[in-house]
Amino acid sequence: MSSSFHASTVDRLGAWIVQGSVLPGQSLKVESALGEEFGVSRTVIREAIKTLVAKGMLEVGPKVGTRVLPVRSWNLFDPQVVGWLAEKGLSESFVKDLLDLRRAIEPMAVRWACERASPQQIAEVQAAYQVLEASVTDKGDYNNADQRFHEAVLAASHNQFIEQMLPALGALLAISFEVSSGVPGELGRTLPLHKDLADAIATRDTARGVWACMSLIENADEVIARSFAQQSPRT
Repeated sequence: MSSSFHASTVDRLGAWIVQGSVLPGQSLKVESALGEEFGVSRTVIREAIKTLVAKGMLEVGPKVGTRVLPVRSWNLFDPQVVGWLAEKGLSESFVKDLLDLRRAIEPMAVRWACERASPQQIAEVQAAYQVLEASVTDKGDYNNADQRFHEAVLAASHNQFIEQMLPALGALLAISFEVSSGVPGELGRTLPLHKDLADAIATRDTARGVWACMSLIENADEVIARSFAQQSPRT
């Protein structure tokens, strides 16, 4: 079984579960039936299930078979799990929890970046900002550049736990940016705050950096709240 074939099956099965084909608390079909449904062998299904167990999405036990666990048990720091959830469409409560996570981690990471960033990392943050500025007219390119900018800032914190969380944090940040960037004119409006943040790290100005970081997060909160309010059916 090739790694690519295994990865493809994991992706299909994971997305299938996230879309609600089997609800939390319910059991999956037996491996042979799943294999027929997905067009793969029992061995491939069995290995894919093991991967999803490791991601906290499934549990395997006697009598219950393979059961889907509630979302609160899933590894939300796994970029693949986050990607599946984003494809389904995220709830307002999920995005609000994500913003709370940003409030808890990013300002302190920015403080450390202002204090600890190496000359190379300062240059990387500045370069990431230049890419961000150049992509402001294209939402897709901007979101990718925004994610890379914030990842460069987090990496400059020189905290090994944050550095190990970068893939997951990057995926979570991408969701926040995707939701908030849909508002017309929003990209250009937040660009100066990104420059403030980049320049604060370059000049070791902790207060300015933390202020710019918190301003970006609170601005995203306001924009996202308006976006969900517009989506809600009017009574």
